Amino acid sequence: MLSRFRDRASGPIRRVAQAIAWTGVSPNVLTFLGSVAGILAALCFARGEQFLAGIILLLSGFFDVIDGAVAGVLKRKTAFGGVLDSVVDRYVDFLIFGGIVYAFVTGGIPEAGLIPGWGWGVLAIAGSFMVSYIRARAEAAGSGKLDVGVAERAERLLILAVGALVGYTQHAVVLIVILTHLTVLHRLIVAWHRLG
Repeated sequence: MLSRFRDRASGPIRRVAQAIAWTGVSPNVLTFLGSVAGILAALCFARGEQFLAGIILLLSGFFDVIDGAVAGVLKRKTAFGGVLDSVVDRYVDFLIFGGIVYAFVTGGIPEAGLIPGWGWGVLAIAGSFMVSYIRARAEAAGSGKLDVGVAERAERLLILAVGALVGYTQHAVVLIVILTHLTVLHRLIVAWHRLG
């Protein structure tokens, strides 16, 4: 969903990327900074510092968007770079939700009800990973680009950041659980139609 917005905002993103490229900062450095910001956000979540975690998570998302744009400006985009970026993103996602699970267990973030907070965290991790997995697996099988659904990584980070900024991380996690698993189901149905 936000990837379509990113396409429409490609002009401003490209201008920012050109300005950063002019400074000589490499896309790998930006990827590294985004990862460090994600890890810091995870630590803030673990300590129950939701507002600070939300701000740092938005910063991590900025680096995640801009590193690929800078690579494009510098003509340094490679297939392996895309794979590496995805792998790093999965590790960062795991650490972020791991920090949230820790906060649920220690009482740093209040429970969301229905099931224990750590359960919501585990379901969010599973849903987040499956959204990426079903796309990669279906595209490898020949489905074509499978970017349907409303819970890609950008959406998940934005929901989590906004929830943290207003002090409702627990509700953001529940929303992510619902949306990721609906997205997995949606992608399975589309893949089934395309692949027969």
